[in-house]
Amino acid sequence: MTIFESPKVSVKFDSTVPCIVWTPVEYIAGDEWRIPFNKGVDFLAQQIKRSPNMAWLNDTRKLKSVALDDLNWLNKNVNDRCFQYGLKKVAFVLPENVFGKMAVKFYVQFTNARSDNQFQIKAFRSYDDAVSWIKEKTTGKIEEVTL
Repeated sequence: MTIFESPKVSVKFDSTVPCIVWTPVEYIAGDEWRIPFNKGVDFLAQQIKRSPNMAWLNDTRKLKSVALDDLNWLNKNVNDRCFQYGLKKVAFVLPENVFGKMAVKFYVQFTNARSDNQFQIKAFRSYDDAVSWIKEKTTGKIEEVTL
């Protein structure tokens, strides 16, 4: 189910996992960065009671870079709301681009440094491994990446 879509980013809900999937396909910043996250968190607020094990999956394979202001905004605004609604798992499918990887690493460091952090955050090379971790399926080898 599509929550938000533009030529640069999509936010979808995969009820089979269940998770919100944020997928950037081009560089975004400022409001273009914030609007999809706000739409996703608004959906989370409505859906998490029906899907209490819902997670957030960031399919960042095409992510090239993120402005530091946008990462700080994410940490202060989106994380706070997600903590409030009870989100527990955040997964990343890592970017191919080194600057994209650095942005993910910074986000994880910012989030893990918070004394009120409630997330388990893990990174993976493949989408299927991220989904397996969210679903807690251990039938095969899940390749987690250390950030």
